Amino acid sequence: MNNNTLESLKEMYEQGYRCIRTENENGTMKIYLKNFETEKTDTIFTNNQEEMSQISQYIHSVREG
Repeated sequence: MNNNTLESLKEMYEQGYRCIRTENENGTMKIYLKNFETEKTDTIFTNNQEEMSQISQYIHSVREG
């Protein structure tokens, strides 16, 4: 399985980005990110169902942690 989007998300979290919103539309998950220190924003996408689940779990674990 390809985890490029999940790995990209983890790297962005290490750089200070945080998820501000997710959307699921037409089988594609959009993850909107913002770095509150630099005020930069970015969006990453995936259409891999297994990766969507892993991304949701990761975002939830970071918020809970």
